[in-house]
Amino acid sequence: MAIQVTLANFDALLQEDYVQQDIVSAINKATIFKDKLRRSAPTAGRRRIYPVQVGTSQGTGAVAEGAALPPVGAGIYQDVIAQAKYLYSRYQITGQSLEFSTRKAFVEFGMRAMTDTKESLMLQVQRQTWGDGQGTLGKLSNGGNPLTVGSTAATITAAYGVAWGSPSTNTTMLFRQNMLVQFGAENNGGAGYTVQSVSGTGITFTPPLVNQVADAVAITVLGAFATSAEIEGWLKIVGTAAFGTTLGYGTTYHGINRSNFPVWEGNATDAGGAALSLTNIRAIKDQLFKRGAVAELSVNSPEVTAAYEALLTPNQRFVPAIKLEGGATAIEHDGLKFTKDKDAPTKAFNLMCNTSITWMQTGEPHWLKDSAGAVLRVIEGYDLLTATLKWYSNLDCEQPRYQAILFNLLP
Repeated sequence: MAIQVTLANFDALLQEDYVQQDIVSAINKATIFKDKLRRSAPTAGRRRIYPVQVGTSQGTGAVAEGAALPPVGAGIYQDVIAQAKYLYSRYQITGQSLEFSTRKAFVEFGMRAMTDTKESLMLQVQRQTWGDGQGTLGKLSNGGNPLTVGSTAATITAAYGVAWGSPSTNTTMLFRQNMLVQFGAENNGGAGYTVQSVSGTGITFTPPLVNQVADAVAITVLGAFATSAEIEGWLKIVGTAAFGTTLGYGTTYHGINRSNFPVWEGNATDAGGAALSLTNIRAIKDQLFKRGAVAELSVNSPEVTAAYEALLTPNQRFVPAIKLEGGATAIEHDGLKFTKDKDAPTKAFNLMCNTSITWMQTGEPHWLKDSAGAVLRVIEGYDLLTATLKWYSNLDCEQPRYQAILFNLLP
């Protein structure tokens, strides 16, 4: 006999402890930066504010016997203001779908819906940790011509907005079917454009383009920018690309202008199209060392990781693979652990000092609840129910000078 599942039944399933913990664990393990960077800083508000020294004290020096002491001086400090980003993943179910043949069918349906929601948030977080907060998926490539009104297809170049972000044959690596995007400021009146299909270098989308857009415009996920009292600027996680001024994020990082305080700048080196070599790896490791840091982890694309492994093989420098927390496999050479991430910019080699990178968050991912504590809510005027998974978080690098990237490597 068919059973009618009530709103309370479904709500109770969503709030089961094992369901909540499954969501948190899945995001921690499947998102490489949640897996590798275990350092977190819970915050009660939307911002994390702390001082950093960007200039040394002048109250030091050597004097002759009996001479006046050096003048009183103090170091230069600036306040870091790290703003939490608001990440959401939603799903809807119809009232009609609450009728099931058995309770087992109901539970399976609920778990399938939650899996979709969970994986959507994982994908969003994973991609954003490599970006600079702008949410750039790629750039339009239309031979110097604008994309005209009525268009439903676009050729893509430059994942993350840079030529070295992806292979030339897979410039759409960050796009997914059913993703909502916008072309620069053109967002279809706020509704966005839905990606219908993805090939190696192009996408199709609906509805047809409403307004003409210029060639080479950045294509972003919908809603990439805001100006309000609560948050101003790019809405996405400010990831590794913002540690240095590599992807055009700008000179200001977490409220401090790096043009005025170079000590706040990361280490970005243009490889000029050269192949990865032990020599250029050593050069950027030494650059980090001179600025007071020792790299602890290198996370790179599968392509760069393969190039690195090829460097070690002729010299028989492999050591047994090691397991990182969360289960990821890494190899180690010269005291540096190496692992890979499918969403990492393809032609870049990254060095990270984990102890100076923090996940700031108000809490683990959790369901948005109404005043009565319910997760599911009815959409007014429709036989529809909706639930929202939310996470307020951002990456915070307390010492950008301890991070390095060697970009524009040989494809």
